[in-house]
Order: sequence, then structure tokens, then C-alpha cells
Amino acid sequence: MADINDEKLNESVEELRREGLLCEGVKMDITDAQQIKETIRGIVETHGRLDGVVNNAGITSKVKFLESSSADFDKVINLNLRSVYLCCRAAAEVMVKQRSGAIVNIASVAARNGGGLMSTSLYAASKGGVISLTKGLARELAPYNVHVNSIAPGSIDTPMTTADRDPQEYQSTIQKMPLHRRGQPEELVGPAILLLSDAGSFMVGATLDVNGGSYMY
Repeated sequence: MADINDEKLNESVEELRREGLLCEGVKMDITDAQQIKETIRGIVETHGRLDGVVNNAGITSKVKFLESSSADFDKVINLNLRSVYLCCRAAAEVMVKQRSGAIVNIASVAARNGGGLMSTSLYAASKGGVISLTKGLARELAPYNVHVNSIAPGSIDTPMTTADRDPQEYQSTIQKMPLHRRGQPEELVGPAILLLSDAGSFMVGATLDVNGGSYMY
């Protein structure tokens, strides 16, 4: 796992190790191309190959369009879209050479509906870019047996989804969803494993909607 936050990274690594899993943590800034390349290089040097990558770092944005600035837009695009490009670029260089690999990019239901239940237009634009980039990369990398797909989660129970939201208003919004609840982070594990494993070997350029039915709303 890679994260810019040392404390949370170490906590997550230790939690997985307590469950009996092999896990390593590396501090990395997803907006820094050189750090990304060094992280990928370290993985290959240690393990000999790179089988899968999940690009799930990002931020939300609740700045309304007419109140936003170009700096607000650049920040969201830089962290949510440019970072995915940088990580995919570094990973693809390795995977193309080894003629195998899987990349999973985490988008959002906001990419499907322009914001709506999840956020505002800036966030939606960044995640819409993730889906489009995923499709483009999938088409280019498939001949090398590199599978690129994405997942579009709905409201997942993490601090990011509730930050700066009115609790009552947000709860009212959640009740409009068919399942009437937020998703749990663990509910994204199955879709991610599918896309990373041989079980999803014929899936290329797909976006899995994991949102409790909110996209239908």
C-alpha cells in the first residue's frame, strides 16, 4: 500500500498483518511522478513483477460551480485524475514488458450522474475523466494482455463522503437510495478482486457500478 499519510498507512499495514496477510507500506505522493516511479521500481526489484494496481486515492469537492475558482478545479483534477494517469503510466511500463497485469481505477457514481447524491460538478468531472481514461487505456493496453477497468462506487462509509455535509440533509439523501444505506469499504473488495484476478480475465474497459442503486435514482 502507498499513502502520503504515514500514520494511517502504518495503521492499515498493521491491521492487515494482524489478519495474517502479507503487506508492505510505502510513503508516496500520488501527484509526484518520480515518487510513483520509484515505488513501482522498488516493487519490481523486490518481487520480480507487478501483477495489479488499484488507484483509489483522491479527494472530494463540495465547492459549488459558481463559487469555485480555477485553483479549486486544478486541485481536484490533479489529485483525482492526473494522479491516476501518472500511476497507470508507471504501472503500464512494467506490465507491457511482462505481457500481463491488471489496473483498477476507482471512479464514482458522480461520474455517471454529474454529482447528484455524491458531490458537485468539479468532483464529477474528475471522476468522469477517470472512466474515460480507463476506457482509452484499456483499448491501448489490451493487446499486451494488460486489463484496465474501473469501479464506480456510490456513497461509501468513509470520512470523505460526509465531510462538510449537513447530517440531516445527507441522511435524507441516503434514504432515497433503494438500499437506504451507505456502502461499506469492504463491499468494494469483491469487485476489485474480480477485476484483478483471472475471474475477470475477459473484462476490459468495464466500469462496475457499486452504489446501492443510487445510479438508478
